[in-house]
Amino acid sequence: MASKKLPPDLDALISLLDDPDTEAFRQVSEQITSLGPMAVAPLEAAWEQAFDPVMQKRIEELVHQIQYSELCSQLTEWVKSGATDLLTGYMLITRYQYPEFNEMKVQALLDHIVRDTWLELNENLTSLEKVKVLNHLFYQVYKFGGTTAENPAPENFYLNILLESRMGTAISLGILYLLVARKLGIPLQGVDLPQHFILAHTNQVTEEGIAGIDSIEVQFYINPFALGSVFTIKELNLYLKKIELKPQEKYYLPCGNLEIINRLIDELKYSYESNGNSDKTDELSNLQEILGIS
Repeated sequence: MASKKLPPDLDALISLLDDPDTEAFRQVSEQITSLGPMAVAPLEAAWEQAFDPVMQKRIEELVHQIQYSELCSQLTEWVKSGATDLLTGYMLITRYQYPEFNEMKVQALLDHIVRDTWLELNENLTSLEKVKVLNHLFYQVYKFGGTTAENPAPENFYLNILLESRMGTAISLGILYLLVARKLGIPLQGVDLPQHFILAHTNQVTEEGIAGIDSIEVQFYINPFALGSVFTIKELNLYLKKIELKPQEKYYLPCGNLEIINRLIDELKYSYESNGNSDKTDELSNLQEILGIS
């Protein structure tokens, strides 16, 4: 199939975006957005040359529309493929706010953390000892930690900002910790615990999360927001009692990658609303619909 080429009249079309006629603007917008991601660079170049605030605003909205549509398509493909790669899912959600972030830089830093930790591990270590080594590298050497803000800013949830600032939320730290552990062969899974995302150390390694609850045995739990502290089912029972929730199977057992990304989006929506930016919640809800989790 021949690849799309930019139409020679694209610059002329972009120049018409300031047309005051609503119908004319709609037609021009549709022609430009139909080109997909290839239209983004010319639009951004036009934005830099534009001095009219209305023109700039319209270009910004078109660029976002194109990038959001592309994100929806890629997220749909990720779900259809089985959602087995949690890193891909996390990077897709990061693209919602930072569509042009450097994925290679993110991957390189993640690989660096994995390599440094791997050098400290050996096959004679117990499960708890391996977690202790990972905690030392993750929290002491790389100095990742949890934000103390009552209502964390949305930026704290995105992977690129987490890697730059080393400051995250329970869900963002938990996903990053989980990604590192999985690459090291440490059998961790996410647990969708209310108010606090935690990790479970299980008896087997899986990339996609939970494939069969009956075959997975949880050995202990990890709180990635509290410097990787380890706790047992007894402490988990006390926590549920404290927040007045009746014990349910899903509060104890691993969840899959779709559930983890859904939890991330849930917390992002709350963060945007709490920080006075509720206009993004509809788009994030649409992303959740793509995940197909009821």
